[in-house]
Amino acid sequence: MEMWIYRRMQRIPWKEKVTNKKVLESVGLQRPELLLTIQRRKIKYYGHLRRHDSIQKRILEGKIDGRRGIGRKRQTMLGNIQETSQMKMCEVCETALDRRRWRTVTAHLGDGMAPS
Repeated sequence: MEMWIYRRMQRIPWKEKVTNKKVLESVGLQRPELLLTIQRRKIKYYGHLRRHDSIQKRILEGKIDGRRGIGRKRQTMLGNIQETSQMKMCEVCETALDRRRWRTVTAHLGDGMAPS
């Protein structure tokens, strides 16, 4: 979707064959930034929720009784955070409690460095 937005901004028709690299150059970027910004903000928000006792924290970590409906398993915010941070869930929960360590995790998101 991000590339579609950039193409619309540059008024490049969808039939015209322009590479994503050229579109990013015309916008002044080296790689798409929107998705990375969304992921970074989501992880920062999870760290905030994890450090404070609130209703949002209880909802996020709560379990719902009953049977799941038919179809593919739904994505969860916790699963998404685990995938984005490339850490196990127990590590994510423990690291989020330490603000300094959590900031290094969010700072290195998207640059390929594994958090330690």
